Amino acid sequence: MSRDLSHESLSLETSAPSQADAGRRKPGRPKGGRSSQTRELILDAAELLFADRGYDGASIRDVAAEAGLQVHSIGYHFGPKESLFDAVVARRAEIMTRLRCEALNAARVQAGAQTIPVRELVRAYVSPFIKSASHGDPGWRNYAALMGRLANSPLGTEIIAKHYDDTARAFITELKRSLSGADPEDVVEGFSAMVAAMLGICAATGRPERLSGRATPRTPEDSFETLVRFHTAGFLALAIP
Repeated sequence: MSRDLSHESLSLETSAPSQADAGRRKPGRPKGGRSSQTRELILDAAELLFADRGYDGASIRDVAAEAGLQVHSIGYHFGPKESLFDAVVARRAEIMTRLRCEALNAARVQAGAQTIPVRELVRAYVSPFIKSASHGDPGWRNYAALMGRLANSPLGTEIIAKHYDDTARAFITELKRSLSGADPEDVVEGFSAMVAAMLGICAATGRPERLSGRATPRTPEDSFETLVRFHTAGFLALAIP
């Protein structure tokens, strides 16, 4: 079955503002194109600190200092800390959702009336994150570390559900179809293990290097095929009586 998953106006006075009005402009209010740049600066700083210290360990004041801005600028652009945190997660989650949905739809078209091969489902879900961590901006590594923290916290459960569960359910549904003999709960647990492994690879903690004795760290892309083979075999084993 084929499904496509790809998911203020203000009334302004025509007269120009007077110098007095300009002088009363709220502190921290951006001018012109600087607004989007400032938002990205704040999101980058918050992403780094939340990844390094966790939600409770990073304050709005810390984020402002990291971004080189006044504290009130953070509130102006994002509101309270909870909203800033949600925006940090949402920024890259939107990218991941689009890329994963495109990959899943392509796999459905390729499979036609057949079930999608498990290997292709693993690739479709993991590849966008691995490629972004390998070739995207350095913030993807921070984001991977942050998501690893979220996966093991009550706050993270809610945030992940909001931004990732719809796509995860779509992949789990296809995995269940492709693994008709597997216990559905086992498939969900296997999927969770796959996500944890993906995040661990992308976070670049250095632990694999310490355990293996390698002097040069592998990139997430170097580990991609290993992850695909391992989790494909694991999923297929779930269907064995």
